[in-house]
Amino acid sequence: MTTPTPHESSAQPFALSLAADADYVSPAYLRTPFRSFLVSHERGLYWLRMPAGAGKTAFLRGIVARRAGKDGSPEGIDSAISSGARAIAVGLGAATSPAALVEALNGAFAAEFACPAPNAEGAADSADTFAAWLGALAAAAAGQGAKRLLVCIDGLEKADAATLALLPGLSNLPPGVVLLLASRPAEDWPAAHYAAAAAKLAPGPGVGAHEVGLSDPDHVDALRKLFVERLRPLLRSRSNALLLSLMETRATYDRGGRDARLTADPVLRDALKDDWKKLTNKFPRYSGQQLPVAPLGPVLDTFDRLWTDTLVKSEGRSGCFFLMVRHLAAGGLAVEQVADLPSGEALDTRLAGLG
Repeated sequence: MTTPTPHESSAQPFALSLAADADYVSPAYLRTPFRSFLVSHERGLYWLRMPAGAGKTAFLRGIVARRAGKDGSPEGIDSAISSGARAIAVGLGAATSPAALVEALNGAFAAEFACPAPNAEGAADSADTFAAWLGALAAAAAGQGAKRLLVCIDGLEKADAATLALLPGLSNLPPGVVLLLASRPAEDWPAAHYAAAAAKLAPGPGVGAHEVGLSDPDHVDALRKLFVERLRPLLRSRSNALLLSLMETRATYDRGGRDARLTADPVLRDALKDDWKKLTNKFPRYSGQQLPVAPLGPVLDTFDRLWTDTLVKSEGRSGCFFLMVRHLAAGGLAVEQVADLPSGEALDTRLAGLG
């Protein structure tokens, strides 16, 4: 299988990369409703609306990305689509046109199925001819064992009027084809174009929609979960360093104790208990004592502030947030540096400089 080179700054439509991001796991608040829609509809239209940086492109890439499986053959990295479905994905650019969209989908199909797409002559002429071509793509995919073909189009807000008109409605969508359309919310569209898209994609039987904002609880909770899971080893390491220091200096401290933050993270709590037991084996004078929780308060406080600072500095933008967490986990970004980082484009530049 060939991997198309991503051109996400291109003015032309482009096939989304099939290269896997090993760190990516789609958030449940996106994956679960879409998967439910997909398994419930033999054909359909699904419109995902999220602000810039919220993670919609990463979600689509997670659907189509591949990595080597145990037997060496390519396998998906995400469970957002059901087994038996195959997907292709393209992103739109500023110079999108019906012909350019068809060309990009043609390339995406060839990359995913390692064979030429069906003849696309006339596919860009009308919604009917485009729908017929999508049906031919689905039939070709079925010839390789796909039960349905998921066609993902990202950046729908960049589509011109002619490209929007090309998209089929549910009534002429071929069997076995599901369109997943991702865009920014209404305020980032030309008003007339959004009205046209909203009319064609009005929710109803076979047409689903999901809109998420950067401050929505589901989105913030997903960022929080990632923060906790990816930075738990760092928090554990700092906690152990503190405990070791207590033992080495024979400092006085309150024994035992409870902290709601450890109760809320039993994985960390149990790991620290195991670590403490190992430390007491090295320092027998502490043998039999329970994990001292109270002295860990300042470390836990530091990570509470780190969570808040990371969320604020990233403005809730998933890509930026992921990068910050990744660099924190790898040691390229110090915990103490985050509060002084800039925001917006200056933060993006700073993170890019970290490699």
